[in-house]
Amino acid sequence: MEEKEMPFWEHFNELRRRLILCIVVFIIITIVSFPLSPIVISRIMNDLVHDARIIVLSPQEAIIVYLNLSILLSFILSFPIVAYHLWVFIAPGLLDSEKRIILPVIVSSILLFITGIAFSYYLLLPLTIRFLINVSYSVAEPFLDLRQTISFITGIMLIFGLLFQLPLVAAVLSRLSILNHKSLKSRRNYFILIAFILSAIITDPSIFTQILVAIPIIILYEISILAARMFERK
Repeated sequence: MEEKEMPFWEHFNELRRRLILCIVVFIIITIVSFPLSPIVISRIMNDLVHDARIIVLSPQEAIIVYLNLSILLSFILSFPIVAYHLWVFIAPGLLDSEKRIILPVIVSSILLFITGIAFSYYLLLPLTIRFLINVSYSVAEPFLDLRQTISFITGIMLIFGLLFQLPLVAAVLSRLSILNHKSLKSRRNYFILIAFILSAIITDPSIFTQILVAIPIIILYEISILAARMFERK
């Protein structure tokens, strides 16, 4: 009986040790990132907001924004470390064929997440924020709240970091014969509607910004169809 239980507890203890290590790394990166948050916010404002005036509406607002941003930075920076420990933990129990699939999936997921963040920061957000500020100037001088502005920017960055996982998810599910490219094509119209609903939620009621955000989402869906077609079993 003890011989059967020991492997389980050893496995459990290893999982607990790796989880504690990942949590400690996350906390350390958060603490280190906190004093760097004002520098990061200043860079974001210079890159995206430009001449619009930033205000805070409460004494503690700046501190809250710094803390939230440091947690977000820690999430992004610690993600590769968490993925590595996840891989080391599950790898011994996998077949060689499974290892050849999962390791590229983890690496691809990290790269796609970074690509989605970079796309939103350098291409999508500059156009969206510039348009919104210019519209505001037509009626009044815009004063942007620090917390809402940073939440808007980081929210879109995170959403597109996750949305860029769509082609990878489609490829994996297609390889596992859970779905195929024909089923994705048949649901294209529904996804286009979902893309516009999602863009309306994360931006504002402006048709221009909805289209600007929805188009990349729809393109990602089309790439997902191609990825599913390439990797599905014949």
